[in-house]
Amino acid sequence: MRALVLGATLIGAGAAMPPMGPAGAADRTPGIVGYVTADSRYSGQSVSGPVRRGPQGRLEVRLPGGTWLECGLSCSDTLRRETVDFWRNHGGRPGSAGGDGPGYLQFKW
Repeated sequence: MRALVLGATLIGAGAAMPPMGPAGAADRTPGIVGYVTADSRYSGQSVSGPVRRGPQGRLEVRLPGGTWLECGLSCSDTLRRETVDFWRNHGGRPGSAGGDGPGYLQFKW
């Protein structure tokens, strides 16, 4: 009987503990409200990053280098523009005006 009570107590304590390992560590990061994935419009690249509430209460997304940027139209659009489509959006092509327009409109001529 004593072994049964002890076993039940250990199982209950184990269920109440937070998960360990990489997945558990990400969930316990203070301030993170979620994650976004951004896919390039021009290639097959994609990138993911965490989202948090900034000091002013607005959403921010973290770039792969660790810099936090305030989300513009959306956090995934901001992440896409500043990482996988950076040079396309900042005039990386000769004769380019830079930018691909608002995130919700796509102009194709």
